[in-house]
Amino acid sequence: MNHEEEVILYAANQLNADARTRFEKHLADCADCQADLTLWTLAAQEIRTADSAEPAPPHLADSALEQIHQPAAPRAALHRATQLLRSQAPLVQREMFPATAAVMALGVIVAVISKHAEFIYFIAPLMAAASLSILFGPEHDPAHELALSTPTSSWKLLLARLSIVSAYNLLLALAAMLVLMTAFPVDLIGTLTLGLLAPMAFLSALALLLSMWIGTNNAIAISYFLWLAQSIPFQAVGAWTASPAWESFLHAYREFWHNPMLLFALTVPVLFVALLSANRPVFRLTA
Repeated sequence: MNHEEEVILYAANQLNADARTRFEKHLADCADCQADLTLWTLAAQEIRTADSAEPAPPHLADSALEQIHQPAAPRAALHRATQLLRSQAPLVQREMFPATAAVMALGVIVAVISKHAEFIYFIAPLMAAASLSILFGPEHDPAHELALSTPTSSWKLLLARLSIVSAYNLLLALAAMLVLMTAFPVDLIGTLTLGLLAPMAFLSALALLLSMWIGTNNAIAISYFLWLAQSIPFQAVGAWTASPAWESFLHAYREFWHNPMLLFALTVPVLFVALLSANRPVFRLTA
């Protein structure tokens, strides 16, 4: 420690007893240190005077602790959520947005030409499942490792991307229904819309979960098969339909996909597990 540092610490009364004694012996014979000490002593007095002139508010410590431990204000939480959404939006594959819009537009055209509005019922869940299966992971995110190194939890990143893409898919589905209202009865479109949203939610959540565990291609293949299996004419295979148990299973399977309350209820735990999976390493099968 040089003499200048000792002068500062001495003026601030920060030297221990031995160091203070040694410095005072040196100070008695050093004019430069005496002059510096006078300057620093005056500075210390000015600081103490300024501090005493501005008394601290009462209960300052209690108020500070209360602010530290109280829950975040809704406005601050909303701001952080907005910032997270804005940061994750560019990381979603941009090709997905025009591709899903094109598929939905094609579905509307086919439904109008064929005069079967139900065609959208089959197309929309498949589109939603495919779009959510490419949301997260090193397969589709070149900056995936960088994202994992940020202070933000992986599940929050996934939730932000999930919110963006799901909202987009929902808007596409509603826009398609509005267009179909010009060609089909309103009652039919209303019933179709209510029956469409639940399968979209469940199938896309399932595809997201599967993509995180077994890869995107496998997730799409499985989710597509599960959805399309309900419309396969198994009755054409007489050996399969000979069993009453098999016919009962096929009937229950179709009823499952037409039960909105059950599908919405199952969507919640599936999404929960998918979000948890974002925070843990998984072994993916090679697609």
